[in-house]
Amino acid sequence: MAMFDDKAFIISHLRNSYITSDDTGICEMVIENENWQDKYGDKKAEMMKHRSFPSNLCDSGLYSSDSELSTSCDIVSDMDFGAHRRRSNTAQRLERMKKEKRNQSKIKHVPWKSAPLQYNAQDQGFLFEKKDVTSADRQSGSRLSRQLEKSDALPNNPFSDYAKFDGKAHAGVATKNIDIFLTMAPKDERSYPMRVVTIATAKVHDLIGLICWQYTNQNRRPTLRPELHLYSLHIPEDDGDVDMDFPCLDNKEPMHKFGFTKLALVQKKVVPLVNRTAPVVTVTVPHRGFSKFQVQSENILMKDVLKKSLDKRKIKQIKGLSYMLEKQSEPGVALDLDASLGSVGTLEFCLVREHSTRGDLHEEFSDTSSVADSLSSHQYKSYIVSLVHKIRANSDVQLGISGEKVEIDPVASKGTKLFRQSRKAVTYEADNIAECDIVEEKAPGKATFRLVYLSGHEYKHHDFESDTSTAKEIVQKLNNILELRPGLVRKEYLTQKAKKHPKRQSSLS
Repeated sequence: MAMFDDKAFIISHLRNSYITSDDTGICEMVIENENWQDKYGDKKAEMMKHRSFPSNLCDSGLYSSDSELSTSCDIVSDMDFGAHRRRSNTAQRLERMKKEKRNQSKIKHVPWKSAPLQYNAQDQGFLFEKKDVTSADRQSGSRLSRQLEKSDALPNNPFSDYAKFDGKAHAGVATKNIDIFLTMAPKDERSYPMRVVTIATAKVHDLIGLICWQYTNQNRRPTLRPELHLYSLHIPEDDGDVDMDFPCLDNKEPMHKFGFTKLALVQKKVVPLVNRTAPVVTVTVPHRGFSKFQVQSENILMKDVLKKSLDKRKIKQIKGLSYMLEKQSEPGVALDLDASLGSVGTLEFCLVREHSTRGDLHEEFSDTSSVADSLSSHQYKSYIVSLVHKIRANSDVQLGISGEKVEIDPVASKGTKLFRQSRKAVTYEADNIAECDIVEEKAPGKATFRLVYLSGHEYKHHDFESDTSTAKEIVQKLNNILELRPGLVRKEYLTQKAKKHPKRQSSLS
């Protein structure tokens, strides 16, 4: 701590401190305009009396008091302050000497010595010895031509037009890295995706072509088909499995629209095209309908046509029992089985047993069919029929019939989602089936049949509607099953039914 008894010095010091510490300059303007001489003029004169300084020095200002105020110069920061300090000449000279010394260490001085007049090549080796240069067999063509010749062995890539969408060949263009799972690859390679880099402006169709191009260049197996429309991109799981319930990406959409980092290349199933120019043969079985099937060409023999028709009708040929074909328009005239289809002049035929007429064939088929139906009744077969409801609309169900049980499974029908009610599948044992019979035959080929079953201690029924032929087939199949395995339920139901009929006849009389 410093003790001062000079008030004028302290006031002057404070004034100067305010002026120098104020960056705005307001303190300097306020303090300098204050009349300092009026307040402290007398005191200054008294102080100057006690000091023995020459008058000329005092007037010059060299020995002026600290308490005097004077206008000082502006304070300017020196360049030597902080990081911009100017180095001394000695430091600069030392640094220059170090740099010269460092450069001199890299210079190697080799003294020059005069060579001897005579040079012994045997002892010191030959200098600039002449060598025997033989003409080497130069290969014809440039290196580029040789590489092009080697490239002929590479597989021909039908997807070369899509190589321009490869992002690795473009600089300064936005690209996308996508892992592609190959579903057509072997099972041990499907879980390892192939990394493909494509430009962001490419479309889905272009990306598919780029994937096929890179797949072919890497000589992967199996080889891809050249038709690009047979492939599509799907969204896979993390392990590469594809859920085919979700649709594929639209080929016209750009890839920058999607944020997927993993996709799967899926090959579409090829549907074989039907040869519409191939002839269609119609073979009619008397009283049993007709069959249509397509043959390769008109050069096929008639015996092959006969064999196809028998296979389609599932007719077994027995020794001593043969069949022949007749023209539908010419009954009784058998065709030559060694003749071609084109030479016959028609595509409509009739199947007839040898030494028989068209009516005899109906009796034969009716007998054999009844036996076959009775033997095959226990085999499971399903039908799509309509379950009749009293209040709401009919619903489609699948009626499965076998020798042990009858199953009724609901089938979802289109356009009825808002009004469909939940219905569970039911199963009835064959021993609980009492009767099955046709209730009503409608005009446009529809029929209603009823299935009676035992539920608890009472008999209930279901009414079904279908076309007449299906209804008759179902009723015949169930009746064959009930006849081959008669049960107590059916006997009691027939007994009760027989008791009700006399009461109805007596009431009518």
